[in-house]
Amino acid sequence: MNPTSLLVMKTLFRIYRPVVLWFAGILVIGAAIADAVITRFTEPEFSLWLLVSSTAPRYWLMVVGIILVTMQLRQYISNGVTRRDFLIGAGVFGLILAVLAALWVPLGHGVESALLGLDGQLPAGYPPFSFSVALREFGYMLPGAIAFLVAGVAISGGYYRYGLWGGSLALLPCALPVVATEAFLGIDGQGHLSTRLVPYAVALAVSLAVTAVAAAVCHLALRDAPIRRTAE
Repeated sequence: MNPTSLLVMKTLFRIYRPVVLWFAGILVIGAAIADAVITRFTEPEFSLWLLVSSTAPRYWLMVVGIILVTMQLRQYISNGVTRRDFLIGAGVFGLILAVLAALWVPLGHGVESALLGLDGQLPAGYPPFSFSVALREFGYMLPGAIAFLVAGVAISGGYYRYGLWGGSLALLPCALPVVATEAFLGIDGQGHLSTRLVPYAVALAVSLAVTAVAAAVCHLALRDAPIRRTAE
């Protein structure tokens, strides 16, 4: 990564840091309060943390992908950053965010499991936690996190480059990373991660392949996209 791309990445982290902290804080506090209420009246047979944290951060990453194109792209290029340097810096920034979001899931599951097991026994049906489970959860969440981020960039990039009608026609193809991930890598009502229809290796390969194609198309569409004035 060249110095300009590195600067883009660093400044994006500085811009988004307060948002990340607020989002994470709200997610943790909300899940803690809900867990406290649920365990007060019953023994939960599911992981509330897995249900919430496996969904909310991915949609948040999609929103980040949309904002990177609709706001940051113009801002950086208007200040002398090339499209190539911006796309590299923003890509590394997004990848790190996706990894953090994927790590967030098993870390929270471990804390929740420890708190629910303070009396020495977890509720029946609750998804057990271990190091191998943590690795499995990370392996399930990372491709989804990347897919949602890339889909956000692709959707906003389609509208940015081709306008309302062209962007609308490209909406479904741009959303394919999300469709593929949701189709093959999911979570059931108890918070158990599971593949659908195919083995994990196949599901992972399909998700990453579709996401890579979408990312390549995004690069082709945005590398020479005209920079519109804010008033347009």
